[in-house]
Amino acid sequence: MVEAEAAIRANNKKFSEVFMRGDAAGVASLYTEDARLMPPDAPMVSGAEAVRQFWEGAMGMGIKEAALETIEVKPCGEYACEIGRFTLSVETGAGERAQQTGKYVVLWKRSGGGWKLDVDIWNTP
Repeated sequence: MVEAEAAIRANNKKFSEVFMRGDAAGVASLYTEDARLMPPDAPMVSGAEAVRQFWEGAMGMGIKEAALETIEVKPCGEYACEIGRFTLSVETGAGERAQQTGKYVVLWKRSGGGWKLDVDIWNTP
């Protein structure tokens, strides 16, 4: 499981880096083809193109950075479950930014020799 946790931490770092560049397609590439997002107070999003569109919309609404902190990774065969916290940096206007924090659970799936996000659910306190 050490390999999975190291890969997940590396993918989270890549997620943050790609997100900061405003690259929604790059973020979506970290998900499986049939991934599902479960954002708070919104319908479930399914599939690679819908995931890309979701993140493109989030970036367009002013979310500029996403920092992810892994708390725990639990193995489950070809899957791994990650529990973590996030901090978003949101542009509020006039060049100002606010931070939003929350928690998440991600079901990662071993895919193509690596690990990809398969089910991603989060909320804020």
